[in-house]
Amino acid sequence: MIRFKPDTWVDAVMRPFAMAAPDANVYVEIPAPDVRFAVLVLLAAAALLAWRRLGSNWKPVLALLVLTTLSMWPWLETSGNGRYYIPMLLAVGPLCVGLIYLLPLTRSFRLFLAFLVLALQVFVVAQNPPWGAWAWMAWRDAPYFQVEAPPNVGAKPVTYVTISSISYSLIAPQFPASSRWINLSSGGATPKDAAWTRQFLAGADSLTLVAPAIHQQMTAARQPTEEVKKALGALLVGQMLALESGKRCDFLPSKGLAGIAIRNGGLDDESQMEKFGFWLCPLRYSVDQPVAAKSVSSIRTESAFERVEQLCPRFFRPGEGTTQRISGGAVRHYGGSDTKVYVLDDDNVLYKFWRALNPVLIGTVDDVMSGKAAVDCNKIRGRSGLPWEREI
Repeated sequence: MIRFKPDTWVDAVMRPFAMAAPDANVYVEIPAPDVRFAVLVLLAAAALLAWRRLGSNWKPVLALLVLTTLSMWPWLETSGNGRYYIPMLLAVGPLCVGLIYLLPLTRSFRLFLAFLVLALQVFVVAQNPPWGAWAWMAWRDAPYFQVEAPPNVGAKPVTYVTISSISYSLIAPQFPASSRWINLSSGGATPKDAAWTRQFLAGADSLTLVAPAIHQQMTAARQPTEEVKKALGALLVGQMLALESGKRCDFLPSKGLAGIAIRNGGLDDESQMEKFGFWLCPLRYSVDQPVAAKSVSSIRTESAFERVEQLCPRFFRPGEGTTQRISGGAVRHYGGSDTKVYVLDDDNVLYKFWRALNPVLIGTVDDVMSGKAAVDCNKIRGRSGLPWEREI
């Protein structure tokens, strides 16, 4: 996942200042401005200018400063994700205070600077409060994501398959202990992942899809509509799976899903709670993959996707995206970079980073195949550059 990795060396050098911006997806998914790293750079510069006049006991502060500086390189090189940088995020505050203490200033002015940094950080956090940003619902009493009753199973253990990036794994402990689980949203991230996923699915005695029910697309018998079944089939075919023809889906009511609707204002009447739950649909493995692929995309479309992957493999990693048919064309999603490529029926080829408002035109299929079209991998629209330079 390269979501937070800098694209250029300028992005990397400016990361301490970029982290102060009240933008999402700078170093964590939500807006989490942190002015302390920018302050640290300024304090370090001031300490360097006043090197001969620094206070005593400067060696521990210098050691922590060097460690923090050096740690940014492997962090940005591997992920740039703040959740993997927690020790340094905790250390940078005391480090700022330590540098302020060493500066050749009066005691009262040093105290003023320390409180100023603290007040500034409190202010930017108060302006972008993170509390509840991740929560889909209020967790109070166990089970935290309730389902009405685990389904009955036979003698053979059931393998449950989820396909959304939100795996709803909290319902798993409420199922029989013999159950097996797999989430396919990133099952093809690498060839090794894809091979392991195929082996796991092939070895299952019984396969069942677990998908959140869409109550607006549910029949009176609480079955998915034909349109939903078709959409689910398109998502499953890349893993050589298909819904069992002629078999009904079980409906598993869930107060957990209803709780999400309540939190988001999508549930006006408590009598509607019974409409929220999961579909449990029998699956079969070993669908004829080549035939399925031909049915959703032409050879010309597949060739266009493969050519785009050659243009910018860092963002469009070959073998990572699976072609899916959509209204008006086809799309591949590349989970490692949060980008999509579209090849439309009107012959246009576009890409879209998930934060961007609109897709970006690469060119026509002919332009892509002939080499006339190009993608600047250092300027992916919606992602590249510093927060104040981004184009969305």
